[in-house]
Amino acid sequence: MTAQVRWGVLGTANIAAHAFLPAMRAAGGVATAVGSRDPERSAAWASDNEVGRATTYGDVLAADDVDAVYIAVPNDQHVEWAARAAATGKAVVCEKPLGLNLAEVDDLLDRAGDALLWEAFVFPFHPQTALLRRLCSPGGPIGGAREIISEFHFRVTHPDNNRWQAAQGGGALLDVGCYPIRLARLLFDADAAVRVAATSATTPDGVDAEFAAVLDFPGEQRLLFSVGMRRCPSTYTRILGDTGELRVSNPFHPTDGDTVELWQDGERSEVWAADPAPAFQHAAQHVADVVRGATRPRHLASTDARGNAATLDMARAAVPA
Repeated sequence: MTAQVRWGVLGTANIAAHAFLPAMRAAGGVATAVGSRDPERSAAWASDNEVGRATTYGDVLAADDVDAVYIAVPNDQHVEWAARAAATGKAVVCEKPLGLNLAEVDDLLDRAGDALLWEAFVFPFHPQTALLRRLCSPGGPIGGAREIISEFHFRVTHPDNNRWQAAQGGGALLDVGCYPIRLARLLFDADAAVRVAATSATTPDGVDAEFAAVLDFPGEQRLLFSVGMRRCPSTYTRILGDTGELRVSNPFHPTDGDTVELWQDGERSEVWAADPAPAFQHAAQHVADVVRGATRPRHLASTDARGNAATLDMARAAVPA
């Protein structure tokens, strides 16, 4: 085991190039290999992104110079490759959603056993999330989190993008609706929603371009979210309690300039700036520390993923026929 954690990447998605690789390097890691089903594409991608070599998915998993694997293949392939990666004993970070539904997630978790497998929600590792959890505690300044109002919108303009392909698990709910759900489960300390009302705007191909829902959680806590792939970007979120509220510009991928504002009695009373290091960097650092044996793993898929999948299933089923 080297001091520098060596990563292999499955897939050549933009998120791997633009989000994961820079953050992984900032955390002290190195990318030794990328796997793809298109040799020419992977060779060009490896060269463009300074990855050691281009090869196949299987060769990345079998490589002796890979300690951890980041999976960024299309959604419908997550279970297959996450299970294969987990079977190697390497640490595995698989992009969300871990599976297309709860049955797939249960199958993967059964196959993975006690493997070091994470679903790639990285915001739980960001210091801003620790701040939100502290501020949302029952004795905190807002009197506990009672209701979350959250949105995650952006534009996907290319029609061939995987997000527009029903067969590949596309759609706004799975791609970004999973984020407000994960945030609510974390701040409410809840496993899953208990009731859902939902609506969606669906393309002729059956892909949800927009999705909105109201989710009831235990203890009279509630999430209202709106997500979509054809509107101006926004991740604005409000967290309301009995004695105040938090206004969060970006709870999911905060960057320099994002803030958390505390409002009480109609006035802003305090503002916190986000840590400038991206959430991916904090997550990659955590995985590296786990691989080195320096810390115990947190937010593993074995403890965190099932509740999200169950709630996503409920939301999908709640849309009127």
